[in-house]
This record gives sequence, C-alpha cells and structure tokens, in this order.
Amino acid sequence: MLEANEGTREIMEEIQTRMARNPDRARRIGTFGFIELEDTWGDETTILNTARVSTSNRRLSDPSTLSDKDRSLLEHLLSEEHGTPFETVWFRYRFIAPIFVLRQWVKHRVSTWNEFSMRYRKPISAFYVPDTKARTIEGFEVMTQEQTDRYVSLMETVNRFYEEEYETICQKIDGLRLQGSLPPKTGGRDPYRARARELLRCAMPVSNYSDVYWTVNFRSLMNFFNLRTKETAQYEIREYALAAYDVFGHAFPLLRSIMEKIGKAPITPASS
Repeated sequence: MLEANEGTREIMEEIQTRMARNPDRARRIGTFGFIELEDTWGDETTILNTARVSTSNRRLSDPSTLSDKDRSLLEHLLSEEHGTPFETVWFRYRFIAPIFVLRQWVKHRVSTWNEFSMRYRKPISAFYVPDTKARTIEGFEVMTQEQTDRYVSLMETVNRFYEEEYETICQKIDGLRLQGSLPPKTGGRDPYRARARELLRCAMPVSNYSDVYWTVNFRSLMNFFNLRTKETAQYEIREYALAAYDVFGHAFPLLRSIMEKIGKAPITPASS
C-alpha cells in the first residue's frame, strides 16, 4: 500500500473539514476526488437587473421577493438563451480530480483556472482507481479486477519512484552544502530542490490527482453542464459535472428548478 506523503495527508484532512463545514456544497467523488462550490457572486436578481437595464429603472435586491412576473422573465431568458445576463453571476469551485479529467475540463476556456503546481510542491500521492462501475459497459467488464490490480501496482511504483528519488536528491544537496560545494539556502525557493521537482514530475502519470480552483460565469457553467453531463461524456468527468450541478442546485434552487422545467438540466443529476 502506497503511503500518502505529508502534503497529501494535509489535503485529506482539509477535505474532511470542508465536508463537515459545508455539506450542502461539497461532495466526495471516488476514493480521493472532491468538489466544493466555495463561493458565488450575484444571484437571480443580478440576472434580471442586467436584462432590464435598457427597459426599466426597477431594480431587485432579494431573490426571495421575486414576483411571478420576475420568475416568468427568468424562465424566458433561460429558455430563449439570452446569454449575456447570465454572464454576470459567477461561481468559484474547488475540485480535486485526476489529471486526465483536468485535461478535458480545461478546454472550457471561458473561465479562470489555478492549479496545484508540482514545480513548487511534491505531487499528490493519490491516483485514480476505476471501480467496477467505471470498468463495466452494459455488463461487459472492459478491465478486469486482475488487470486493475496490476495497474494499481504500477501506479504505486511510479509514485514511490518520485518519493525515493526526490529524497535521494535532497540528501545529496544537503550533503554538498555541508561540504561547501553548493551555496547555502538563503531563503525563498531552493533552486536545486525546485529543479528536482520540475524534472521528476515528468514521470507522474495522468491518473494522479491534482487540485484546482475554477472560477466561471453562469453562462459558461451551463455549457459545461450541457456537454459534460451527457451520457456520451467520459464517465469520470461526468461524475464531477453531475456533482458540480448538484451543489449548484443547493445554492440556487430557483435557477435549478427553472432549468429542469425547460429541459436544460442534466437528466440524471447527482443525488448526494
């Protein structure tokens, strides 16, 4: 069994803390995956005020006071895809997902993206392991348990390689500093350890997890929901997209209900 490094243990503890503090907006996905809707800017009134800017001086400030006419306008804007008013509401998600999922996710470019860097930190020593559902299509087991066990063994070997080689390099750096062959560390980023991380990260597989902050406006978020929750989307990113939709729905129940009413919501949203 691969032992989690210190940074990974800290992330595991943080996930547990966030799940306890923000249960309606945080979800676990698989053995190490996680997503949380940490913050939002704007609400239904922001959308309506933006849409009415050229036709009315009426301004709303509390979503709980919306009239039937307000709700009807919101439904009309969504159903007719009047996009720009929905660009005024923003969401900030944090998610921990396999790197191969991130490579699909980052293609949704109308957003901002800040990812865990293996230049500055050691990798997260956890990797994606497909469960039986992920390995099976229409009853056919595409990847057997025996093959999965070999895959797990290989991923553990790669992760151990990083930890062992990095430790060896760091010991060498420390020894040469004691001898005076390398200059002492003067504060800030150690260039020698940094270069070791830069080189060794080349060996890390796309199954390893990474950590991302994703800030996106509602129009782009709806496009993400539309594309990544379809049954034709890859299983792993679909699990994250469904969870992202689920926590969005807890934060914005009115928008969720309208999306479901006009057929713009995922057919099978996450239930937990």
